[in-house]
Amino acid sequence: MTDLHETGRLRLWPAWLISAITLAALVISVTPSIANRPRFLVMMAGPLLVSVLFSGWVLFGSRLRWREKLGLAAAAVIFPVIAAMISVPESALRTTLWTNGVPLAVFTVTAGLSLASMHPRRSWVAATLLAIGWGSFALVRNEGFDGDYYPEFTWRWNPVHESTLPQLGSSSVGGKLPESQDAQSSDETETLSWPGFRGLDGSGVIADSLPSTDWKANPPREVWRIPVGPAWSSFSHHNGRLFTQEQRGDLEYITCYSAADGQLIWSHSDSTRFTEVVSGAGPRSTPSVRDGHVFALGGRGLLTCVRESDGVLVWQRNLEAELSAPVPMWGFSGSPLIHDGMLIVYAGGSDGHGLISLDSATGSPKWKFSSSGMNYSTARVFTLSEQSLIVFCDSNGVHALEPQTGTEVWTFKPDEWQGPPMVDPQLLSPDRLLISLGDGIGMCCLEVKSSDKKWLVNELWRSTRLRPSFNDSVVDGDSVYGFNQSIFSCIDANTGERRWHGGRYGFGQAVLLKDSSTIVVAAENGDAVFLKATPEKLEEQLRMPVLNDKTWNHPIVVGSRLFMRNGKVAVCLELVN
Repeated sequence: MTDLHETGRLRLWPAWLISAITLAALVISVTPSIANRPRFLVMMAGPLLVSVLFSGWVLFGSRLRWREKLGLAAAAVIFPVIAAMISVPESALRTTLWTNGVPLAVFTVTAGLSLASMHPRRSWVAATLLAIGWGSFALVRNEGFDGDYYPEFTWRWNPVHESTLPQLGSSSVGGKLPESQDAQSSDETETLSWPGFRGLDGSGVIADSLPSTDWKANPPREVWRIPVGPAWSSFSHHNGRLFTQEQRGDLEYITCYSAADGQLIWSHSDSTRFTEVVSGAGPRSTPSVRDGHVFALGGRGLLTCVRESDGVLVWQRNLEAELSAPVPMWGFSGSPLIHDGMLIVYAGGSDGHGLISLDSATGSPKWKFSSSGMNYSTARVFTLSEQSLIVFCDSNGVHALEPQTGTEVWTFKPDEWQGPPMVDPQLLSPDRLLISLGDGIGMCCLEVKSSDKKWLVNELWRSTRLRPSFNDSVVDGDSVYGFNQSIFSCIDANTGERRWHGGRYGFGQAVLLKDSSTIVVAAENGDAVFLKATPEKLEEQLRMPVLNDKTWNHPIVVGSRLFMRNGKVAVCLELVN
C-alpha cells in the first residue's frame, strides 16, 4: 500500500493530447491533397515540436516522481542512440528515426504509463515499451519514401537491389540490332523514334498507328523484362535502341539496350554517385539522342556525350566542378535539350551560368543566361507568334530566349509563383503556354503575343484543379489531363475548370496516344493504366500490374510497344496482339 500511495495518480490527459497532435502531424505529412512543401515541413518539424511538448509534460506536468522523470529522460536519450548504432547505417533510415521514431516514442511512453499508471514500476513498463519501439528500427531498412511520404520499409536481411546487379563496365559489349531494324529506312526510323525526355517535342504525345483496341479483351503482352539499376530516368529510343541511365554501386551508367529483346548493347560508366533520402540513389535525367550521339546529365552534374553506336566517350563537362554549380536537393534532373547544333541545359552555376548552351559536337560554350537556385525542369523550344523561342522556368518566373544567342525576349512571373520549377512548360496553342506554379500549387495559362516588335504576356487563367508535383500533363485539343497531386484529373484548357477527376494512381506519369485516344498512365505502384482520352468522364479501360514497385519514371510508346521502367526493373509490352 505504501508503494501505491507514493506512486500517486498521474496527469495523463496532456500526454494523450500531445499524442493526438502527433497523430495529426503524421496524417498531414502523408495527405496528398496538401501541397508537398507544407507536408514536408510538417514531417520534419513536427517531431521537434512534439518532443519539446512531451519533454515539458514529463518533467513538469506528469506528476511522476523525479527518479522516474530522470529515468525516462535517460531512456529517451540512450535508446535512440543505441538504435542509430545498431540499425542499418543509411540516410533514409536515419531520417525515419526522426520522422517516425519520435512519434513512436511518444505513443509507447504514453501507452505504457497509461496501462500501469498506479503500478510502482510504471516507468519501467514505459521504458521497456520505449526500448522495443526504438529496437524495431534495427530490423528494417528504408528504401526511401513514396510520393505521399510513406517510408518504404523492408526487412533488413532482404538483399539491396543494387547488390544483386553486376557491374557493366564502360565499353561496348558487342550487342547488335535485329536485322529487321537495321534494314529500316531513315524515314521509318525517325517515325519510330522517341529521341528525348517526353518524346519528339517534349509533349508526351505521340501520333500512334494502333487500331481501336478493346484493352480488356486484348490486354498488352509482355515481351521482355530485365533488371536495371536505380534511377528516375525515362527511356529515349532511336533506331531500335533504348537509352537510359542507371546507378550501380559507385558507378553511374549510360546504358543502351535492344528494344527488341532487352539485351545490353553497350554501357558507359563514370565514378560518381548521387543519393538522397526521399527517392534514393541514381540519376534523374533522361538521355537525348541526336546526330549519332547520346547526351546525358548525371545526378551530380556530369554532362556527357557518347557515340550512339558504341557508347565511346566524345566529350564530358562537370558542371559542379567547372561552373561551381551546386547540386540541387534532389539532384540535377533537367534533361539535355538538343536544338540546332546546341545542347541546352540548366546548370545554376556561378558567373551567370544558369541556363547554358554548349556546342553539341564539342561541348564548348556558346552562350549563358543568368539564373540561380534549384531547378528540376527541362527547357523547351516553342514557336510563339511565329518566332522560335527557348522557354524555361526558374525561381523568378518564365523566360523566353532567342535560341542562337540566349538573349532574353520576355520574362513573366505569374501570380502565386513558387519555386523550384519541377514541371516543364507546355504549348497549348501558337499563342498560349501551360505553366506549373510550383510543387502542388496549381497551373496557369499564359497568353503570349507579339505586336510591333513588342511582346505582350498575360495570365489568362489560374487553376488549383490540376496541382502537379513532379508529374507532367498531356494536352488533347481543349483538354488537359494530368495529376491533381495523386488523383488523375482533366481540366478545360480554355478556362482551367475541372471536367473530371478520380483516377487514384499515386504520383505517376502519363503519355497520350493521340490517334487511338488512349492515355497510358504509369501508376506510382508500377501498374500500367489505360484510359480513354475523353473530357466527359474518367473511363478506365484496363489496369494491369507491371513493375510492382515505386515508379516515377515516364513511360514511352514507340510503334506498338510500351516501355516502362523504375529503379529496379524495365519491361517491354506489346500493345497489339
